[in-house]
Amino acid sequence: MTCNRSLAIRSLLLAATAFSAVPALAADEDGQNEPIVVTGSRIARTTFDSPSPVTTLGAEDLARRGVTNIAEAITELPSFRDSTGPQTQGFGSFNVGARIVNLRGLGVTRNLVLVNGRRFAPTTREGSVDLNFLPSILIERTEIVTGGASAAYGSDAITGVVNVILDDDLEGFKAQADYGVSDRGDGDRYHASAAFGTDLGDRGHFVIGGEWSKQDGIGNCFTRDWCTPGAVVTNLFYAGGNGLPNLVRSNDNAGLRFNSGGVVYGGAQNIYGTGGITFDGNGDPQPFAVGNPAFALFQLGGDIVPAYIDANITVPVERYSVNAHADYDLTEDITMFLEGSFGHVDGQLLQTSFFSLGIPIYPDNPFIPAAVRATLPADQQAQPTGPDTLVRPAAGAFNLARLFDDLARGYSTSEADTYRVAAGLEGSFGAGWNWDGYYQYSRTDRRQVVEDNLVVGAAIYPVNNPATIAQSNAYFYFAADAVVDPTTGQPTCRALLSDDPALVAAAQGCVPLNLFGENNYDPAAKEYIYGTLVEDIELEQHVLAANVSGELFDAPGGAVGLAVGAEYRVDTIDVTHDPLSNLYAYFQNFGADYDGKTEVVEGFLEVEVPLLAEVPGAEALTLNGAVRQTHYKITGFGSYLRTSVENSFDATAWKLSANWEPTDWLRFRVSRSRDIRAPNFAELFLSSASSFTTVNNLFNPGQNFNPDLLNGGSPFLSPEKADTWGVGMIVQPQGFLDGLRLSVDYFDIKVKDYIGSPPGGFQNIINECFNGREAACSLINDGSISVGEDITEIRNISLNLEELRTSGIDFEADYRIDLGGENQLLLRGLATYTDELSTLAFGQKIDGAGQTGVAGSISAPKWSANSFITLINPRFTATLQGRYIDSGVLNALYVDPGDPGYDPTLPNSINDNSVPSRFYLNLFGTFKIGPDWEQGNGFELFFRVNNLLDKDPPIVPEFQFPTNPVYFDTIGRYYTIGARARF
Repeated sequence: MTCNRSLAIRSLLLAATAFSAVPALAADEDGQNEPIVVTGSRIARTTFDSPSPVTTLGAEDLARRGVTNIAEAITELPSFRDSTGPQTQGFGSFNVGARIVNLRGLGVTRNLVLVNGRRFAPTTREGSVDLNFLPSILIERTEIVTGGASAAYGSDAITGVVNVILDDDLEGFKAQADYGVSDRGDGDRYHASAAFGTDLGDRGHFVIGGEWSKQDGIGNCFTRDWCTPGAVVTNLFYAGGNGLPNLVRSNDNAGLRFNSGGVVYGGAQNIYGTGGITFDGNGDPQPFAVGNPAFALFQLGGDIVPAYIDANITVPVERYSVNAHADYDLTEDITMFLEGSFGHVDGQLLQTSFFSLGIPIYPDNPFIPAAVRATLPADQQAQPTGPDTLVRPAAGAFNLARLFDDLARGYSTSEADTYRVAAGLEGSFGAGWNWDGYYQYSRTDRRQVVEDNLVVGAAIYPVNNPATIAQSNAYFYFAADAVVDPTTGQPTCRALLSDDPALVAAAQGCVPLNLFGENNYDPAAKEYIYGTLVEDIELEQHVLAANVSGELFDAPGGAVGLAVGAEYRVDTIDVTHDPLSNLYAYFQNFGADYDGKTEVVEGFLEVEVPLLAEVPGAEALTLNGAVRQTHYKITGFGSYLRTSVENSFDATAWKLSANWEPTDWLRFRVSRSRDIRAPNFAELFLSSASSFTTVNNLFNPGQNFNPDLLNGGSPFLSPEKADTWGVGMIVQPQGFLDGLRLSVDYFDIKVKDYIGSPPGGFQNIINECFNGREAACSLINDGSISVGEDITEIRNISLNLEELRTSGIDFEADYRIDLGGENQLLLRGLATYTDELSTLAFGQKIDGAGQTGVAGSISAPKWSANSFITLINPRFTATLQGRYIDSGVLNALYVDPGDPGYDPTLPNSINDNSVPSRFYLNLFGTFKIGPDWEQGNGFELFFRVNNLLDKDPPIVPEFQFPTNPVYFDTIGRYYTIGARARF
């Protein structure tokens, strides 16, 4: 190949890979034509002949890139979203440290994770799988089907399947150790793994492998120079015709409008004329500059505190796992196997502080500073010390807004242990017929703890009706409502002086809390108002399955293949909490106890018919069809009903596909499927309540108390039903471009009756009901409400909503160029174009395609791409990876001056809704040493540099971070070095 020709070919390939994407080619560059059972089908074929788009990540590819957790490689694929990982959990406190994949951005519960073609143990209460439990050193390859696969594998495979294939044939010993650290000297990561395989006589084989990893956390974004003091979207209520939009985005001059010293706004207490006052460590008032009117928590300008000051860039995680496999040939036709695994994951998080905007301070509070008390009305300036102290005044003197960083930040931990054992037989009948059967048991014990969790009670303190106390477990409000004890003359808690014995008993131990000034409180008061939330989750799964596959008869294009099978599965969950959790008393609330059991009986059938082969216009023409019938029986206790319930339903999944190869270099494929997802235990039985939401009763504006606000599951949900279309083309040119493979696949997934919560929260339920939407009214009181009627209960629970939909195009290309001298250049590119990613609920459609600003919602960039240039030499490799995230919008609901129909008077108008694109470069390399490197033995050194150019993330105003860590790198340049050995 001449130099000019090589350059031309490379230029052509790079142009193609700039738009190439993930789920199309089903080819492992390390073994392209090995006959295997490809994920997405139960009938054996080569990976490249798959009827569905399949992307394969081979072990050699992962080793070249220094990947130590399979989730790292999967979430880099353009069709995935890194929505649950150490870099995106720095603000939350649930499943801390877990690595859970999210295919198509439709949520972590809508893709299915398999190990060796079998369901892996569920590791969260939502039934999702934490990939931390899989030792990377044993991974042979990972196959990813980016299309519905419920007919082949069952529930949850709406967007696709991730099938991790472990190496059961390892011979000898191999080990790896590596260390990583950021360019700033933080985020240390330690990792070690080892595996061993040997024959068991001449009829069996045994493999065992394990892995340990410890990743240190990284503090808030102010450890990085790109971090800004305040990136926030504020609601200035400008939509009144003055030409300014209703929402104003600031990248560096907005933030929380309160602090840990306490802030009082306006009124006579504003003795400095700055709009507000705050308090120093002695409790003395100081001026506080109030910015522009802000939306709830935020203000533009003035004395601000960054909303994300307590959010971590990454959380610390320690994990270890071990997997063992043994197989033995009982006869020439029957093999038995036994497999077991254990894994442990421990994630920790010092989470965000608690806060309150409206702590009522009554005029008889003895901690009110003298300078502030002097500004109160004359009849409120004296501190009552007689019997009147027992009665709370009819109105508060003022409200105090406060951050509680000086008191405590919640400390969250999430520890999980997963055990799995599988045993089975497999064999053949002869004449191409194979069978297998297995039993699998798994158990996950997860404990989630939030220490220093503020105890506030299950309802908002009744600011509008302060003559009574709404909840007897409102420890914080007991302590904040300080008075002078008429007997001792010392500060005490008003509740302790009550005439109600029950209230006095509930407040025992209360210590009055001085909230004026940072660190100006009695440590005993701090100990009283904080507690420890504990949630214990026990998940068990039993699976009994059998499958048969083989060839029925010859058709014009070849043998007709058949696969049939049946499965019986039982999943159970038992979730228990500490007593205060069961009363919904904490600021950070996980819910109350619940339990559940799901029994599943299902059977499937798949047929593949080769219609034509090796005739003009049809090198191959094949039809494939599959159907799965499933019966679910669900029992359990919990949900908003707080009672035992039983439910059952049947579901049918099916798939039809065709592959047409008009020539030996061109192939087309089309598929149509009906896929299903059954509701998970959290969606069915979770029970919780809101403590921090006020509502406006449009039916009776005079209502002066807060209704019960319930969250959680609904036990009578129906399964989601997805209709999926896929159309693709695969090109493998010969001659001049021999070695190039390019595929393009269109996808369209429409999920009907998708499970989610009503949009807009509690207030929107009232609004929608007031506007006549019956589905919203069914969530209020007993299912109906009339004008003039009080609202006693609102249920913001899981429902079967209208529609969830995504469509777009996936591209994938790779090209091997022989450079001579046993050197190769491998070019590979993957890309996804997302045309639509929308939800339709309560009649409102929101399309998140192109939204890269708001984290935690259903959204995706329009374009995302991942490309590789790899130089392969028998002794060394070098890889340059490029990742691209398209420019997008902050929020799909906003409109800015660049949008058609923009009007500053619109309630969703904003001054700037744009998010810039980002392109990241990563560099990897390996080098083999030792005398046996040509035989694959000896030692290998490797390195990895993530974010080679140290590209900063774009500033994207978020409550959690000043950017979106799902798409953008917040760590910066990161180095990894390591060594491998194999003998």
